[in-house]
Amino acid sequence: MTYTPPTKEDVLGHLPQDLLETLRGQVSPEAVQAAAPHDLDQAGRYADSYLVLTEENLGQFRHVDGRWTCHWQPLDGLSGAVIVEGLGMGLLRLLAGEKTVAEYRFSLRHAKAIAKLQRKLERRLSGKDESDLPPERGKPDDKKIRCETCGHVIPPWSETCPACLSKRKVLSRLSDFIKPYKWQAAVGFGLAILVTIDQLIRPALSKPMLDKGLGLSQGGLGHGDYGLLLKYILVLAALIIFAAVAGAARQRLMGMLGSRISRDIRDRTYEHMHKLSLSYFSKRPTGSLVTRITSDSDRIWDFVAFTVIEAMISILTVLGVGVALFILDWRLACIVLLPIPLMIFLTIWFHKRLHSGFDRLFHRWGVLTAVVADALPGVRVIKAFGQEKREVLRFQDENSDFYSREVDMVNLWTLFGPVMMFCTQIGTILVWIAGGYWVVTGRMTPGTLVAFNGYMWMFYGPIHMIAHIDRMLNRAAASVQRIFEVLDTEPAIFSKAGALPAPRIRGGIELRDVSFSYDGIRKVLRGISLKIEPGQMVGLAGPSGGGKSTLINLICRFYDVLEGQILIDGVDVREYDIEALRRHIGVVLQEPFLFHGTVARNIAYGRPEATLDEIIAASKAANAHDFIVGFPDGYDTMVGERGHTLSGGERQRISIARAVLNNPTILILDEATSSVDTETEKLIQEALDRLIANRTTIAIAHRLSTLRKADRLVILDKGQIVEQGTHEELREKEDGVYAKLVRMQSEMQSIIAIAG
Repeated sequence: MTYTPPTKEDVLGHLPQDLLETLRGQVSPEAVQAAAPHDLDQAGRYADSYLVLTEENLGQFRHVDGRWTCHWQPLDGLSGAVIVEGLGMGLLRLLAGEKTVAEYRFSLRHAKAIAKLQRKLERRLSGKDESDLPPERGKPDDKKIRCETCGHVIPPWSETCPACLSKRKVLSRLSDFIKPYKWQAAVGFGLAILVTIDQLIRPALSKPMLDKGLGLSQGGLGHGDYGLLLKYILVLAALIIFAAVAGAARQRLMGMLGSRISRDIRDRTYEHMHKLSLSYFSKRPTGSLVTRITSDSDRIWDFVAFTVIEAMISILTVLGVGVALFILDWRLACIVLLPIPLMIFLTIWFHKRLHSGFDRLFHRWGVLTAVVADALPGVRVIKAFGQEKREVLRFQDENSDFYSREVDMVNLWTLFGPVMMFCTQIGTILVWIAGGYWVVTGRMTPGTLVAFNGYMWMFYGPIHMIAHIDRMLNRAAASVQRIFEVLDTEPAIFSKAGALPAPRIRGGIELRDVSFSYDGIRKVLRGISLKIEPGQMVGLAGPSGGGKSTLINLICRFYDVLEGQILIDGVDVREYDIEALRRHIGVVLQEPFLFHGTVARNIAYGRPEATLDEIIAASKAANAHDFIVGFPDGYDTMVGERGHTLSGGERQRISIARAVLNNPTILILDEATSSVDTETEKLIQEALDRLIANRTTIAIAHRLSTLRKADRLVILDKGQIVEQGTHEELREKEDGVYAKLVRMQSEMQSIIAIAG
């Protein structure tokens, strides 16, 4: 993977503006390689300070008495830079040989930024060429603390700034999903315009119907023209029928449009989720992600199908009616406008509170859903420990919290409607006072006043609708934000342009000076170098936390190395297409995951096109055929969610059959026999022996007896390789890590045997 150097915006974008001005007076921004805040002084008190790394110096900028002071530490003569972890804090220590030259203290809040600067500094001091290194900047799922636009703190439950949500052009972002259906949307909008025109014409008919048809402007009843009145009634009836038909067609059309857009959003969001790295899912509760595909997409459907069109009709109606009011009588029209400034102020005031309230409400909904999503898969453990009441209370606590927040929102937006209605009633009373006086004094006809009142309610009605649409807009905007949080997250692990298709792989694996850290601070692997020949079986062993599973994750490219390289057949794994590479790797886990479906579908998960004969052959190789045919429905037996209807050994053998059918070149066994009984372990081991043949195999096991057949054992401890050799060679090293592990297991087995 080609190294992409960080831009100056990446390096300097988080620095305060006054510090940037001070920095420009001392060094060119182009010379800055890294910058990080450190917020503790030498006495451990909080301070406002930053470290700035250039090619020649490390600068410490401190904010004292309203201005920035700077001290530059030359890099010449330094031998290293190390981070020392403390209790609730850390320090960056600069070394010249064995001597400490300088120390910079920081809280754990800034540990990741300091770690990035320290790695840059180490490379500068060691003279390493960064062009061959993986990118250091901007992991896509790195969390920003403050919004770059407004400076507000971003809540931990949000990926983007809620304060800037209204500036994100929600409609323009949704337009990407509307474009494929633009003609359907255009017809829907056209029908909405026709219905609006229809509604604008109707009140205008009341003026001639009263003044001419009934003759009210000529002295009352008996002076009118009933034939003319019937003509106006027929026109009114035609308008009503047209509005009903066109309105129904518009609602059906927009409802289908909303459904299609909601479907497309769900498809794209779910597809994009599968492109994201494991680190993204490890930081987010499952329930929160589920609601983005379900509840949030449904709110967007409601927004597109109804809210958008209602908003457009309301705006057109306000404009059209406003013109009609001034045409009928400009004096009364000015009276109608008197409450509008107060209504606008109230709309803005409520808008701000509704906006923030709905954002927090949806967060609590995600937390509530996460409780359910967390509990249901673990229902067996809950029942085993008798914790049903505890889980119910946990749900009730979250549900009560959500309820209380929802009640607050209900109180807020239900107050909004009556307040707005009161404002319109003020306008109505003023119009009747002035208009009634002018009718009595002969300055205005009764028909004009009645028509004006009809238009007045048509004018105030859309304003009420717009006020309530604002509530729906806030709900939809929060949902759009949550969905685009997913869509805007770039995969941390991806296939680069021109990636190799990897049609054939022999299975040679080489690790060159590999280091890795999950959090960017503590290294889980340190300088691992290992070579595995094609067809060779290598066993990984060592104390828990030594880095065995992490090593497997890197080979499968679930994560990318922090430093160094992993090569398969002499090619860096980052040069391969991810999907093509993983098709050549088979994984048998300690806790195999089975999907809800038939046994046959679970075995053929990696090769959906496999025939039943191929599935049966793979099952026989995995010693699974005999117990499968013992089921009432055989291979068509439905497997419960996560395979809970099967025993641990049965799930494991189905998992092995899945790997056999996939026929991988590289096989990874992660504690494949650790959680089964001795008899089942024997059956699984026989299946594994057949599976291992002619494949490059990496096996992790705590039962060291299962690694005796390995060509070589690699012992990991604290992220480093401490021993290598065969089972016999390592067992003979009395002070070796592996020999100690063997003795400990022998003693434990003896104790268990005596106790039995």
